[in-house]
Amino acid sequence: MLRTYDVATVRAAEAPLLAAGEPLMLRAARALANRVVWELRARSLRVYGTSIAVFVGGGNNGGDALYAGAHLAARGAAVTIVLCAEQAHEAGLARALECGARVVRAVEPGERGATGEHGVADEQSVAGEPARIAREQAARAAVWIDGLLGIGARGPAREPVASIIDALNDELDSSPAEPLVVAVDTPSGIDAQTGALPGPALRAHLTVTMGAAKPGLVLDPARRRAGKVDLVDLAFERTLGDWSVSVLGDADVADIWPLPGATSHKYTRGVVGVLAGSERYPGAGILAVSGARAMGPGYVRYLGDERLGKHLVGMFPDVVCAEGRVQAYCVGSGNPAGGEKTIRTAIDAAIPIVIDAGSLCGVAGNIATLGEKLPETAVLTPHAGEASGLLARLGQSASREEIESAPFVYARRIAELTGATVVLKGAVDVVAGPDGHAYAQGGAPGWRGVAGSGDVTAGAVASMLAIAEPETHQPGGPALLAAAALHVHARAAAIAAGCEFDEQLLGEASAADPRLTAPALTDARQRAGHPICATDIARSIPVALAEILG
Repeated sequence: MLRTYDVATVRAAEAPLLAAGEPLMLRAARALANRVVWELRARSLRVYGTSIAVFVGGGNNGGDALYAGAHLAARGAAVTIVLCAEQAHEAGLARALECGARVVRAVEPGERGATGEHGVADEQSVAGEPARIAREQAARAAVWIDGLLGIGARGPAREPVASIIDALNDELDSSPAEPLVVAVDTPSGIDAQTGALPGPALRAHLTVTMGAAKPGLVLDPARRRAGKVDLVDLAFERTLGDWSVSVLGDADVADIWPLPGATSHKYTRGVVGVLAGSERYPGAGILAVSGARAMGPGYVRYLGDERLGKHLVGMFPDVVCAEGRVQAYCVGSGNPAGGEKTIRTAIDAAIPIVIDAGSLCGVAGNIATLGEKLPETAVLTPHAGEASGLLARLGQSASREEIESAPFVYARRIAELTGATVVLKGAVDVVAGPDGHAYAQGGAPGWRGVAGSGDVTAGAVASMLAIAEPETHQPGGPALLAAAALHVHARAAAIAAGCEFDEQLLGEASAADPRLTAPALTDARQRAGHPICATDIARSIPVALAEILG
């Protein structure tokens, strides 16, 4: 499990160690340099003579970048330090100069000077705008190290850094030989807490994050700027307390999955009741049932349209079209009739329920009118457009675009307003529990974005709640189980599309040993894959589970 921690928590943990003289920066820089060496070797490139541009801001991650540049220069790399702030970490810059790095100033020094007493004679002054200077240096380099902005940055990048980021992204887009871009701690320009992009943000292939992962690295849209993530252990993560957002992997899902035993039967393995589909949207009912039964419950009941039920039984003879005992419901996909009654039944009986699509706004309207919040065992599964409508019913205003720009923020808001567990579906599915438990499950290929994929999701989540029903009554249980189902769904989509699952966490960067156990980026590239339909995802769920549980 990849756990992330609030930025304020990480900064508070670092502060006493830095004050006590702990060499955190030196350890972080060595691990960063080792990761760059590893990537060069994976590309059959020598460190000696490779051109590396280090873009340095005025914060601590600029210091990390300077010391890493010094390590690489000492090994014979042609390192150029590009100073992009009025001031830089003095000791780090002095060390880089001692090791033979070349220094180019993109931004003139402030009143105190960018370097203090060190290195003035070794700096190369270049006339011109900061963005142009930075881009010229970038164009000459095979590797870029991004040390412009760190976790202390708030809001959009200010000038001249904003223009420098734009220029570097333009160079990245137009370069015939794409450089390797390595971000220090977080890519410059992202909101490290929420994953939002308040302004321009540099695209990295790899982020080497220090001490503990930050939420913005795993949350969209910033996740797409971070690339793969390496975590440098600085020995303070165990002191951080409660985590912020987590990402489940195969081992985590396998740990919580209740495997059937010799005496298991259809009622002990979970019974799912699905009320989905309508005359106008019959496919939604078929897909929700497909997602539910593919997860391996003991029993699936279809509770919707009678004509659709007859068709479903023809497709899936194991599906029963009759009321009866259930351990979790799935309601709303395809705007079925009778959703409100089923929701009330589930809530009154404390039965977990997934509420999707057409049933979402009705639930929100009842909350707004009656002031009655939902239990944690109610799981809402909107996409961004549905979330916008749901918030409007709750007296809040947020457009689809605003929600997509900060999904974690809005998922948490909906959870707080409704009392429910929220799954905000997207390229990275965000799960937010009313008690603060949160998950970000990505890795699916873009091919997953097809009609009906969300209906399969709703059925799969409901099935997971039924299969592990006792866990749903534990604090944070519904969020954990929803995240597990989302991981399976994403893995199934990758299998269906013929892609590698996009595992974000590569491993742990080492401050001591460049022979890392994590794969190189060249070993982690995805195959392009091919188009799929929602039915393909449902059919691939058992294959994904076999890989996860095997």
